[in-house]
Amino acid sequence: MIVGHDYCGFGQFARLPVGTTVTATTPRGTFTYGVYARHVAPGRGTPSHGLYWGDLTLQSCVGPDTGFSYLVRE
Repeated sequence: MIVGHDYCGFGQFARLPVGTTVTATTPRGTFTYGVYARHVAPGRGTPSHGLYWGDLTLQSCVGPDTGFSYLVRE
């Protein structure tokens, strides 16, 4: 999971369209993921139990709520 504040430029984490390809470069290598779903939970800082799905979850605030983009490794 990767989390970023919307006011710090990470708001796109929660708004990636399904089908978007994301590439992550880490010390262990470069990995490609595809967005397969999105979800918005009411409120900020709400319990996130059960809201992490797939191989990678991106999370950021969306207005007064919390948004998630779910990715699977390609």
